Amino acid sequence: MSSAIFSCDYSGGRWRDKRLAQIVRSEVEDIWGYAKRLRFVREVIRDFFTVDRRLKVLDLGCGNGSQLAIPLASDPRFELTGIDPDAASIDHARRLAAARTNAKFVCGVIDELGPAARFDVVILSEVLEHLERPAEMLASATRVLDRDGVLIVTVPNGYGEFEIDSWMFRSLRLQKLVDALVTKREMIGSTDNCESGHIQFFTRSRLRELFRQAGLVIFREGAGSFLAGPIAGHFVARSRRLVDLNAAITDRLPLVLASGWYFALRRSEQLARETDK
Repeated sequence: MSSAIFSCDYSGGRWRDKRLAQIVRSEVEDIWGYAKRLRFVREVIRDFFTVDRRLKVLDLGCGNGSQLAIPLASDPRFELTGIDPDAASIDHARRLAAARTNAKFVCGVIDELGPAARFDVVILSEVLEHLERPAEMLASATRVLDRDGVLIVTVPNGYGEFEIDSWMFRSLRLQKLVDALVTKREMIGSTDNCESGHIQFFTRSRLRELFRQAGLVIFREGAGSFLAGPIAGHFVARSRRLVDLNAAITDRLPLVLASGWYFALRRSEQLARETDK
């Protein structure tokens, strides 16, 4: 889910670069379940690729790289490519990742990677909800996925607390009130693009159908945080204990109550090959 609703007014200057760099290094939890999402991605890769080898990883719609791409690049086994159409986000990612020689960031779209591009891991994190044609993005992601690779998708619950809370926040025009009351500017987004809002509101059944149409099957699922919208978030974020509890509690609740979902997928043909052995 996008954190832009908290961060658009805080996007300039050296303060933001310094603060983002601290977040990337520390990998602390936040109200959106940042550390939990990163942990899910790492665990899927670790468990799926049992042989220790160098892996080509693509982060599609990587934003400024702070949430997934740059922390993942701390593992020297990963040859990481981040791609995003927003030039400001890519410029920011390049500054933050200057010391990571195994990470590169490209301003563009997936089709510009070329017909021969193939990756062991493709990540679509908080992307599909911004697209008019999410099925086309899934098809493109599957096209660049290696035959025995894994696709990781994270997406907000279209009818969860985050979306309902965000709708109320916008409808009541509370941003000006927040700006007047908040003095400690800790909420920093994963992208410098504040113009691209959510236009898709997914259910798990709709996502499963999109995955099926793309020739993908789910082999692992996870839940994001519980409260993640701007109204609840401003209260939860005041306490480190509440932030950690907010991320952990959804592991004990039905998935429908999570503000976001994580999916690890592979090609259905790959599963069929394994079944036939």
